[in-house]
Amino acid sequence: MTSDSTTQPDPRLTLLQGTFEFEGRDSVVLDLSTEEARKQASATPLTLKEGANYRVRLTFRVSGELVSGVRYLSQTFRKGLRVQKDQQMLGSFGPQDRPHEVTVPRHGWEEVPSGLLSRGSYTAKGTFTDDDGVELGAWEWAFDIKSSW
Repeated sequence: MTSDSTTQPDPRLTLLQGTFEFEGRDSVVLDLSTEEARKQASATPLTLKEGANYRVRLTFRVSGELVSGVRYLSQTFRKGLRVQKDQQMLGSFGPQDRPHEVTVPRHGWEEVPSGLLSRGSYTAKGTFTDDDGVELGAWEWAFDIKSSW
């Protein structure tokens, strides 16, 4: 078998930014539009106050053709062990002039864990897949849970 050295086609889903929205506090926007920006997001931890309510708004662009059955998988790790896994069906998205935005969770807020044992450093990975299980895009970020902002 020979290896194919042709370039990969343009991605069908391109991540642009991740916005962490907090109840009663300013949002934090992470640029995800380039590989370098995604590396920066994973290298610079956000500080989350234990017990705070938050949600994540993801902005992305779809190119080429309709992407059906988009799912978003979020996994959180502490000291290399997975401590949380959530998956949501987001729907189908077609190419358009304006970027698409989705909010996770779709309704309401998530609560940052609280208590002495939950404080510490975490990493997380978000992955978009289509209905065939093909990965469309991924990003990683780091955060610290602390008793105060």
